[in-house]
Amino acid sequence: MLFLAGMMVLLFTVASAQSTSSADFISIDCGLGVGKKYTDADDGILYVADEPYTSTGVNFRVRQDINSKSDKPYYANVRSFPDGIRNCYTLAPVSAGLKYRVEAEFLYGNYDGLRVPPTFDLYLGVNIWKTVTSGNFTRAEIIFVAVGDSVQVCLVNTGDGTPFISYLNLRPISSFKYSLVSPSLGLLVNWDRRNFGATSQIRYPQDPYDRGWYPFIVGKPIANNSTVTQVNNNEFVVPPALLQTAVTTSSVTENLIIPIPGSSNETTFVIMYFAELQQLPAKEIREFNIYAGDDFFYGPLGPAYLRENVIYTRPTGVSGGLTFSLRSTSNSTLPPLINAMEALVTRPLPFLPTNNDEVTAMLEMKKLFKVNKNWEGDPCLPQKLIWQGVECSLDSSKYSRISTLNLSQSGYSGPIPAFLSSFKYLTSLDMSYNNITGEIPPFVAQLPALNYLNLEGNNLTGDIPQALMTRSQNGQLVLRINNNPMLCSRANLCDTKDGTKRTKKNKVIIPVAVAVSAFVLLVMIVALAVFTLKRRQAKAKATVFEVPSNSMGQKNSNIDQENILHSESQIYSLSDITNITNNFERPIGKGGFGTVYHGYLQNGVQVAVKIISQLSAEGEKQFRAEAQLLTRVHHKYLVSLLGYCKENLALVYEFLSRGSLADHLSDNSADKNTLNWDSRLRIAVEAAQGLDYLHNGCKPSIIHRDVKAANILLNDCFEAKLADFGLSRSYKLDDGNSHISTCIAGTPGYIDPACFMTNRMNETSDIYSFGIVLLEIITGNPPITFDDYRIHITEKVQMKIKCGDIESIVDQRIQGQYDVNAAWKFAEIALACTSPNQSERPSISDVVVQLKECQLLQGSSDSCTDPTYIAHNSVNSATPYAR
Repeated sequence: MLFLAGMMVLLFTVASAQSTSSADFISIDCGLGVGKKYTDADDGILYVADEPYTSTGVNFRVRQDINSKSDKPYYANVRSFPDGIRNCYTLAPVSAGLKYRVEAEFLYGNYDGLRVPPTFDLYLGVNIWKTVTSGNFTRAEIIFVAVGDSVQVCLVNTGDGTPFISYLNLRPISSFKYSLVSPSLGLLVNWDRRNFGATSQIRYPQDPYDRGWYPFIVGKPIANNSTVTQVNNNEFVVPPALLQTAVTTSSVTENLIIPIPGSSNETTFVIMYFAELQQLPAKEIREFNIYAGDDFFYGPLGPAYLRENVIYTRPTGVSGGLTFSLRSTSNSTLPPLINAMEALVTRPLPFLPTNNDEVTAMLEMKKLFKVNKNWEGDPCLPQKLIWQGVECSLDSSKYSRISTLNLSQSGYSGPIPAFLSSFKYLTSLDMSYNNITGEIPPFVAQLPALNYLNLEGNNLTGDIPQALMTRSQNGQLVLRINNNPMLCSRANLCDTKDGTKRTKKNKVIIPVAVAVSAFVLLVMIVALAVFTLKRRQAKAKATVFEVPSNSMGQKNSNIDQENILHSESQIYSLSDITNITNNFERPIGKGGFGTVYHGYLQNGVQVAVKIISQLSAEGEKQFRAEAQLLTRVHHKYLVSLLGYCKENLALVYEFLSRGSLADHLSDNSADKNTLNWDSRLRIAVEAAQGLDYLHNGCKPSIIHRDVKAANILLNDCFEAKLADFGLSRSYKLDDGNSHISTCIAGTPGYIDPACFMTNRMNETSDIYSFGIVLLEIITGNPPITFDDYRIHITEKVQMKIKCGDIESIVDQRIQGQYDVNAAWKFAEIALACTSPNQSERPSISDVVVQLKECQLLQGSSDSCTDPTYIAHNSVNSATPYAR
């Protein structure tokens, strides 16, 4: 049975519709000559040309012999957009939080002589609104809540013809109407509002919101010029004239059929208006039931004479593509009737636009820098249309914020513009090789997130702000300012007006125009590396843990070497470990550095005990590395260290009962559940958050160096935790060594190929490995297929992506139960992470944001719950804590 929330008479005390004037309207005759405008004789509305609402496109006239809608002047021309992928109209002003209705019309009229109407996408801001399909005439309408002081309507070329538009309008809507509309949900009219029994349409001024109520003749029309008393309700107020006509059937036995187009996957909201227009004799009765398809919907209904009745569906609506039928009851002597109907479908609006201040600044930037790139629409969304030279992230309110801005070689001349101060989330700014003049303004140093600033190749003068120098000194900012010969700093980097460097012991290391012998520098680096290596070897021979010294330089016998570990970690003896593991009874994993055993603490808590092999040359080193790291890092999505035993190099971890992610992705995992798409997305987000903590939440930051599916473990509710830190390294070690590891480590198939060229591993190496994990998650395949060809997973996916074949990429065991857009975005994130060029890979923070956007597209949850699976086999897996 369909859900029904209906009413015969709505009794509300709020006043009727708020007043609306055509002065609040925006009405654009698209293709009208520049500067032209006119007032329509029928409705008194002022129609204007496209400028200043858009600055792109070309005007065309529609051939009169094909223009079948010559009743309105705006059908005589179109605005066509042959250049660029996205072209937008910016409608302003609007007020955030208020409701508006936007309507667009498209009359092709063979304006281009091709006789092939195009197909293209229509966006409301950053959200898809409608696909304008091939046809001579199309109308699109949407009701929404404004989230800023303007709204953009964008036409996006999808490769099937040149987008065009005939007419575009914006109308304010009373806040009391269309209560289903919210900032995240819009209502779209999927077909014309129906004015049953009428011969002409009703619009403004009869309808103060300029909604179009179009004649629809079905059955037998009836009319009454008397005023119909309307329901005192703001939400469903309609023009009085709409209720003065109706349709009925010829006999009581004939049903009144009202088809509603649509599709079964859309939710349709239907509002029906009824009023008896005939004064019935005493013995006559008009009474009927309403059916949606074959299901009873509402009834019985007997409309009162000249009084409005409203029946509507809410909140679940009904499936589109249904036929409503009005059927007389056994008591009725007259057939059913209906006066008007409105049907709308929902359109999710999941994405919020870029912060308004930043958009304003970007538009100013576009003017100043004379950007010839396709900077149209929102700078950050949709992801596939992000502006060239721009990268974005989400703030706490889910608004996009600009994090990277590349304006290098843009031909700009002048000072650094003041509106750059609007970019509070900007981490990287590249304005190199322009003709920027003047001083570096102080506000640049006050950009809170900025960690990279490139001003090379400009003509800057004056002093570098001290705050900027300090941030560079502290390692908080990479500052590039060379090739600015007149730029001198307060740190006395310059002696002369031509910018010659002055030597100073405590100077800030900033790239300036200096001549340093490459040979001497290379010799110094090699010498330092040899010295450091010998020092490390000497320390390794002396002890596994460094014992603190007292103030006299002597070893303090009262301070045990275990103090280097975190105080929260329990110290166990060898006998404790033997009892915990029941004499090492149950091995649950084995790797290159030892074996993992299942065990129980005295309080009954299950644990996993890793025994580092003392036969391994690296065993003590791995024990020390993992113990030191895990006693200082604590995060929801990292495996917790509960204690250790130095006697037999044992590490005691929390036990995760569901095994590793690799177990559940393997084709050979017959005893494992097949993870569904929602679960895979959630695991990816959780693992990324764990890695994000290592990279950005730890001071100094930590490189994991062995990110792989086998090191992502799952607890009872399949929550993911990153594990195995035996190969992990801090960017900056306590002994002052390089912040980037020079020892290549990891698992074949996951190791960043770039590391073999540089012999270095850094955070982008972890990103590459995590990208391989993402490819495993979406495909269900291992990194390397050990067949005759040994093809790497990146090659396989790239080939299929080029063919546009997402279905063959996604693990077939998911059985098609996924959102295609979410899958595409997920695959694109994975390939970005595995880019051969380290500089092109996203940061792990950006990966977290983009993976959460995949969840939004999928409509999946972040919560830790036992998910639904395609297979329902029992899980009794051990946690593989050893490689």
